Amino acid sequence: MAFCPLPSSSSSSSDSSSSSSSPFESFNSAKFWILHGIMAGVAVAAAVGARAYWTRVKKFRNQVVGIIPARFASTRFQGKPLVEILGKPMIQRTWERAKLAATLDQVVVATDDEKIAECCRKFGADVVMTSESCRNGTERCSEALEKLGKNYDIVVNIQGDEPLIEPEIIDGIVKALQVRIYFLLLL
Repeated sequence: MAFCPLPSSSSSSSDSSSSSSSPFESFNSAKFWILHGIMAGVAVAAAVGARAYWTRVKKFRNQVVGIIPARFASTRFQGKPLVEILGKPMIQRTWERAKLAATLDQVVVATDDEKIAECCRKFGADVVMTSESCRNGTERCSEALEKLGKNYDIVVNIQGDEPLIEPEIIDGIVKALQVRIYFLLLL
């Protein structure tokens, strides 16, 4: 591999002494050092800014809870959360998949039925008992959140009849919400 010197701005004489000069000699030395200083300053400022940004992002940590609403007395399919799928109740399979989500600090089952609560406690789930008056899963999640008594920044309503839910989907949603919350706090 041969080194090709940069063309000089001097006249194209065939003087052999010009071929031994440095390629930077064509630049005015003062201009070169000024530009070099500006570029180094910009690089340092960018590095300091990036470090400050990432330090701030790391300190900002949301508290995230996944709530799985489950009720026994459905009009379409009574007892659906307890239906066994390959030897495990559907609610257990949903809970196990939700527990694989890296962004959830806690996963709880919210139910109004003691049979579901007992089943969930057997496989290790945290259970929050809710009233029978909840009209839908969202109301059940809301009531469970109040009863948990903690301040969560993000609440994920995970449907109890999703035994094949992908933990990456939960993580993607939580991360998108965390970014949105972070930028709203910056405003």
